[in-house]
Amino acid sequence: AMEVIATIKLQKVKKSAEHLREYMNTFLGMLSSIQSYTDLFPSVEPQARRQLAIVITSEKGLCGSLNTTLLKQFAWAYNDISNLDVYVIGKKGKEYCTRRGYTIIWSNHLSDTFISDDLQELYDFLEQAQNSGTYKEIKVWYNFFKNTMKQIPAGFQLFPLSTDRFHEFMESLEIILPERQSTRTTPSKYMKLEPDRETILDKAYDIMRNVIIYGAVLHNKTWEFAARMLAMKGAKDNATTIIDDLTLAYNKARQDAITKEVLEIVSAKAVLDDN
Repeated sequence: AMEVIATIKLQKVKKSAEHLREYMNTFLGMLSSIQSYTDLFPSVEPQARRQLAIVITSEKGLCGSLNTTLLKQFAWAYNDISNLDVYVIGKKGKEYCTRRGYTIIWSNHLSDTFISDDLQELYDFLEQAQNSGTYKEIKVWYNFFKNTMKQIPAGFQLFPLSTDRFHEFMESLEIILPERQSTRTTPSKYMKLEPDRETILDKAYDIMRNVIIYGAVLHNKTWEFAARMLAMKGAKDNATTIIDDLTLAYNKARQDAITKEVLEIVSAKAVLDDN
């Protein structure tokens, strides 16, 4: 039953991933005209010392090595946790970080049918942290869904965000990117930006940051359902094998008992006939 449920949820979340690709294709088409003459990601040199890690895990277990593999890679990436803050999404990640003594500044729990608005607290927190310059680096740790059989734990640097890293993330989502121009050009005389370029760039950056977070959570949920489907299928196959082995052993024992009783009856009959 759990295998069937996970399969149904996997198909639903795959549709959400397709919708995300369609949205990003449209959004990037609009940004391509702006990016041709201005840099969407200006260079930033943070003065802060602390780091922030956004760890995305599952709410429930029974999904194989989904969380274990990701959390091991996350732990290996940070030698010094004294300057590390952790924002956890998912019950399993919160339990792990609590046991290991990480500084958890916030935790969020998402249902299987989450929407982008459910991550609004995280969006607001990141915007405030960026404006105040609290962190020198922000990374998102999640399970990238390549296909049903392959799990790829990933740590994506969300801040400072560069053009190359953004394109790398978009390519991981298999989104068709507009062609990048090697040189900047002047704005077209037919293009008018309202209210101004800086406002549009700030808003575009906020949208991209939120989309990256949403895409990471969506990927992790997709692989969670795939991992649970595979784990439950393996459990069902193992249980079927054990049942078959036990049934065979029972039939052999039953047949041995019947044969023994028949031999005892025949032997007793032979003794009575001799007498």
